[in-house]
Parts: sequence; structure tokens; C-alpha cells
Amino acid sequence: MRKRRPLITVPPVLTEYLESLRVRHYSPATIYSREGELRRFWLYLQSIGVSEFQEVTQRMLENYHRQAWQGLASGTVRLNLDTLRWFFDHLESRNVILLNPCLWLPKPRKENRLPRQILKPSEVRALLNAPNDRPRGIRDKAVMELFYSSGIRRAEMARLTLADVDIKNGYVRVVRGKGGKDRVAPIGQSACEALARYLKEARAGWLKDPRTPKQTDALWLDAEQPHTQLCKERIGNLTVEYAQQVLGRKISAHVWRHSCATHLVANGANLVYVQRLLGHKSLTTTQIYTRVSVPDLKKTMQRAHPRIRRKVAPAAALKPEDAALMPGGNRHA
Repeated sequence: MRKRRPLITVPPVLTEYLESLRVRHYSPATIYSREGELRRFWLYLQSIGVSEFQEVTQRMLENYHRQAWQGLASGTVRLNLDTLRWFFDHLESRNVILLNPCLWLPKPRKENRLPRQILKPSEVRALLNAPNDRPRGIRDKAVMELFYSSGIRRAEMARLTLADVDIKNGYVRVVRGKGGKDRVAPIGQSACEALARYLKEARAGWLKDPRTPKQTDALWLDAEQPHTQLCKERIGNLTVEYAQQVLGRKISAHVWRHSCATHLVANGANLVYVQRLLGHKSLTTTQIYTRVSVPDLKKTMQRAHPRIRRKVAPAAALKPEDAALMPGGNRHA
């Protein structure tokens, strides 16, 4: 559950802008994010004695950029800058301001980094084997199996209903994914078996509890009474707990998504298929998974390179006179 923001009196134009996002069916997460940044900017304007958005200048934005975003990742800075630019675009289109003051603000260079943590296949097996055979453990295993099989996001996982899962044919439907788009992702046999067991041996029993909300169609239920819908925060904590227990470190639920994509690409999956599975709008976003690690590259070289694949005579087998002719060969004399 999100923290309640402190009550701050904001200009009507800001409230009207946020309402326009809701009317255009922007996701609650997007609206929440933009509202937070715009509120921070409004507090900054008040601190320097500015009471109207019409008074904002490029110099003010540059000073805010240096103060409020110092130390943040470039991706976060780019998103915050876009939030202000989109807001001032809105004001310009409504003739509230004459010109968008964000137009000439430079964006930080976009970093195309690989995810910081990727699970090894052995770590995946250890995590999937960690849950016990009690109802909660059966549910947790099904959650992690589905994470790894589908590459689904945490918020998408939390919104799943019974109607979204087709165990017989091996599909999961993601409704209102990132960007408000629906997609269908295939899931493997292990995930299907774990889901079937969860529905039969855990969820069915929880539904018999009189304190469980009646006629709930949520796929994931809380193991604690009353067995209400499992929220995304609890799903995230679930992955953290098992990783801390099994691997001795914390991993987020998103690491499952990165690991799913990385392992697919490393094993030869078509990049367009991975793009559709993850629901990426652009193939460029998916291409970060094509950059394999150095150990993976070394294994590939050993398997495929003609000069590495076959055995080469070791240096010790060279005759002394031949060794002396090689660069640095005199060191062996």
C-alpha cells in the first residue's frame, strides 16, 4: 500500500493536469509518479518565492535540476525531466504559458546498462526447491515458477485472476500491463504443474475459511487469515525472503524477469519473441539481454572458435631454439 502524501495546497492547473491523465486512462502508477515529482517541484517554487507556474524560467529549472536530482541515476533524472516537460506542454496547449521552459534543458545521456543481478540456473533451481509442502510454500513455489517462466512484472503478477491463467494450454494473460496494453505469455510445464497444485492444495482450502472474502477471483491469496488478495508488496517480500534464506542476499521480484530474459537469449531464443514475452514497446529495450557475460563469452569461444576448439601444442613442447625466436623467447633460455 502506498504511503499517504502530506496535504499540500497545489494550483488548480496541476490538479486539472492530473485529472486529464486519469481521463486518458493513464495507469495509477504513472499518475502517482508524476504527481509526486510535480508536487516536489511546486514545493521548490514556493521555497524560492514563486507562486505561479507562469513565472518559471529555464534558470529556475536548471537550479532545481542541480539541487533536487543530484546523485540520482540518469534514468530517474530523465524521467523527472520528462515529467516536467510533459506538464509544461500541457500548460502551453491550454495557453496558460507562452512557451515551454523545459525545451532547451539537456537530458543526461541514456545509460544502456545490464541489470545488476542475474540469477544463475543453479540459483534458480535452489530457489524453486526452497519452499516447503505446506499451503504457503506451495503458493510461493507457484509464484516463483510463474515469475521465471513468463517474465511477468510484480504488479502484473498481483493483478492476475483465475480467468487470466490457462493451465491446460500453458498461457497467462496479462491485463493492463505497462503502457496499458494486454498481452498473452506462454508458460512452461513446471509452472503449470505448480499452479495446478496451488489451486488444488492451497487456494481451495483457503476459500473454505469463513473469513475469506466470498467470490474472490484473485489468483493469489494471502496465507494469513483472512485470505485476501495478495498485494504486490507481499509478493515482492516473498522473493526477498527466499533469496536471503537460500542465497544469502536480497533480490527483487524484477530479478526473475531479467533472469528469464537473459537465459532465453543465452539459449538462442529469438529476440522478437523475448520482446513480445516481456511486453517491451521497443526492441531496443530487449537488446540489453544480448550482451552476455564474460564467462558465457569464454564458454562460447571454447565451443565455437576453430583455434580454441582444437588442442594446440603447449609452449613447453617447443624446442629451445624455436622458443628463442619467439617474441620474449630469450626469457626461456
